[in-house]
Amino acid sequence: MRSDRFRTSRELSLGGNQAYLLNQLYTYGQSSRFSGDLTEAFGLYWSGRYDLGGVTELGRDDMRRMFEWFLYDYRTSSDGHRVIDLFIEAQGDSLPPEGREILAAWSESSLGLWRVMDMVDDRLGLLDVLRGDRHEVQNAVLARNAEPGDLLVGRLYELDGALYLSHMTMMLPEEYEEDLVAYVTNAYTLYKETHYQAGWDEFLREYGYIFNAYLLSSKAEALRSLIGPGTRYHDPAIARDKLRVFTNRQMAERQREARQREERRLSQHRTDSGIVLPGALPEESEPSDQDEEVPSRSTILIPGRDF
Repeated sequence: MRSDRFRTSRELSLGGNQAYLLNQLYTYGQSSRFSGDLTEAFGLYWSGRYDLGGVTELGRDDMRRMFEWFLYDYRTSSDGHRVIDLFIEAQGDSLPPEGREILAAWSESSLGLWRVMDMVDDRLGLLDVLRGDRHEVQNAVLARNAEPGDLLVGRLYELDGALYLSHMTMMLPEEYEEDLVAYVTNAYTLYKETHYQAGWDEFLREYGYIFNAYLLSSKAEALRSLIGPGTRYHDPAIARDKLRVFTNRQMAERQREARQREERRLSQHRTDSGIVLPGALPEESEPSDQDEEVPSRSTILIPGRDF
């Protein structure tokens, strides 16, 4: 599968310093300090309420892409800071200058939607389809795997005078551009109604999960056959579907256990002949999980999808 080869070459492309820092940052972001925030972020990114045990059902790319957004853009509930900035504050002084420069570049990176215009050696010519800017980006892996017209969803950052895209940049076929741009632009327009001076950077820092929200929405369903297994493109909706199946399965199991508890409770108040003794039942029965439902779609309103 071409997507598998892309994943392998991307893993091998990380330099030693960046691989070390990324591993340290991932470890920091998974500490108990951020467990509540990570739970909230999980629901936002996957557009719904899911049993967190379903994380084991997800592929590595799905989790890393979500985690990249969580580390760089999500603001913690306790102090409103981003995880990467807290990491720099806590451990930056113990790193060599090169490490601090890499972290600063990642912290200042901007999320965007890019169209591949051309490739020369290890460089790509990109058009920022939201802001209208042109850039030349250094990325040997994407230069070997992307094609002109492909869309890239990722973070642009500058290091040592060169531009790069973040590790978990996602490729999409060119057929997605029109609807995806309309979806995101509509959300941005709504955002500016209450944030008059906001630019794209501010909007995408707050709603960076909007690209994934589109790919999980009904608006992208007609194009879904263009991505996924057998193609060069990853389909995040496969992970969402697995989360739904896992959550429904866990819900059914909890309901079954609740029924069994209720049956055992009732049996304790019956005589040998099966007659319920008057006054034996308590006034209030034990709450049941049977009324719980797993939402078939997001319980969070996303501008551009729900409006």
